Amino acid sequence: MKLVMLGGTFNPPHLGHLKIAEAVKNHFGYHKLVLVPSYTPPHKDITEDVSFHQRMKMVELSVQGWEDVIVSPCEYERKGISYSVDTIRYLKETYKPEGNPGLIIGDDLVPGFSRWRKVDELVTEADIIVCHRGKPEDLVFPWPHRYFQNPIFEASSTDIREGIRKGEDVSRLLPEGVLSYIREEGLYGS
Repeated sequence: MKLVMLGGTFNPPHLGHLKIAEAVKNHFGYHKLVLVPSYTPPHKDITEDVSFHQRMKMVELSVQGWEDVIVSPCEYERKGISYSVDTIRYLKETYKPEGNPGLIIGDDLVPGFSRWRKVDELVTEADIIVCHRGKPEDLVFPWPHRYFQNPIFEASSTDIREGIRKGEDVSRLLPEGVLSYIREEGLYGS
């Protein structure tokens, strides 16, 4: 079984996350997509009053009915800072995939990638797949990787949170179950 992973705060998970991850899985021939909500991301503050469990629930709701997806709480179970190298090692030990797992990153992470924990070990233990977030041009990335030529999804979790706060219609950006959960829980000032 070949695995590909997408990690993130998923605050909230949106259709851009899902469409790109599913397209990468299919394009590169992976069998399972693993979505990993961050517990404590090293390079980003989770400023909203949203718990890990709420973010985890939203990820589960976003892929409800999908058979080829695993939603893993491994970073919560591990506690501490959520480092990708540790998560990749967990996936390899737990699922025994065929070859290295794929690791999907957005090109917005390329400039700071050299500061990731044990980056030289990470790039030997995972196959890095870079996706476009803002511009369609490939950025210089000096580690082994593949670029995925995806269409750009014009939204971010930050934009969605702000839209919810302002009472805007964000339904085209979120899975229906996620939007219902946000409303039920009163997240992001909804």
